Amino acid sequence: MQIRATNPEDKELRREAILDAAEQLWLSQPERMSSVADIATAAGLAKGTVYLYFRSKEELFLGIHERHVTTFFTRMRERAQSEQTMTLDEMFNVNRQFLLDFPAFLPLATLCHGLLERQIPLEAAFAFEERTYERLDEIVTALRQHFPQATQALMLQSYALFLGLWQLMRPSPLKDLMKERALMPVCTEDYLHMLEAALKSLWRGALAPEEKS
Repeated sequence: MQIRATNPEDKELRREAILDAAEQLWLSQPERMSSVADIATAAGLAKGTVYLYFRSKEELFLGIHERHVTTFFTRMRERAQSEQTMTLDEMFNVNRQFLLDFPAFLPLATLCHGLLERQIPLEAAFAFEERTYERLDEIVTALRQHFPQATQALMLQSYALFLGLWQLMRPSPLKDLMKERALMPVCTEDYLHMLEAALKSLWRGALAPEEKS
């Protein structure tokens, strides 16, 4: 018999267990969104219990994405708040390590952007965006200790590079055929290398002193 979580700590642990189960299913089957029933089984819970924490599977997957975003912001903020001067290379290392540690981030982020517009209730989508922008402002404030020209717009442009390059380069049967027939350059196989090069170009341009006309 399943014991119902009643105190806040137990509820948070159960919520995290549901997200963990859903994320593992996503990694094993990235071509489809698992059903709530499948996720409940993987988490060792009743289907109805999952609905106590998430109103739909779409909101559940958005919860995984938000957890990823929170982890990324936490890592970046902790490094930026260190008294030791932060270099661009160190900032990009945080990006790289995060992407290596969370392989579900890029495909799930791409999926969730579509869900926010079509399948997530408007108020829930707005609440997610509001929390994200609050964390973004905290990161910009922390980064300005090292990079005074850092702005919210610069961070958003960086995020656009994360997703844009991934959508162009992500593995798929079509990409395999394009490489086989030499339509896609070999260099595009290294996503992390190309992402870092693009980010360095973006940030160095933004941080360079403006030339006087």
